[in-house]
Amino acid sequence: MDERLARFIGDHPDAAMITLRPDGSAHAARIEVALVEGRLWSSGAQALTRTGNLRRDPRGTLFVFAPPPDPRWAGLATTVRLLDDPDAPDLHVRLMRARHGDAAPAGMLLAHDDAVGGDRPWLPDEYRTHVQAERRLIYDFTVTRAYGNY
Repeated sequence: MDERLARFIGDHPDAAMITLRPDGSAHAARIEVALVEGRLWSSGAQALTRTGNLRRDPRGTLFVFAPPPDPRWAGLATTVRLLDDPDAPDLHVRLMRARHGDAAPAGMLLAHDDAVGGDRPWLPDEYRTHVQAERRLIYDFTVTRAYGNY
C-alpha cells in the first residue's frame, strides 16, 4: 500500500465491504477500517454473514469513501485473513487505539457499543470482556489491487 492510499484510509475510515455468497452474488456491509502497524484491519464477529462468506472464499472488495461533498474514493481488491485466536480481544484494543487515537479520556479507548448505537469510552479490560462475549474477530486485509480517485 503506497503512502497516498494509507493517508486516504487514515483520514477516511468509512467503507463498504463486499464478500461473495455461495451462489457468487455479492453481499455488502458497512464497516470502518484502520491501519494498525501497516496492516489494514476491521472488526467483525463470528456470526456475521460476511465472516461465513470469508471462511469459504477469502476474497473481498473494499469501497473506502470520503464523506460528501468530497468525491474521492478507493476500490481495494483484497484477500482477508480472520484473526480469531485467543488474542483477538487484545488485537481489538490495538485496532480501536489506532482508529480513534486520543479521542477517549485518559486510560480509556473509544469503541462501538450496539447498546448505545455508537462509539463510547471503554476501560480496556471492559472492552476485552465485551469482545470475548460478542465473539468478535479481526479482518486482516491484504490489498492485491487499489484503484479509484483518492
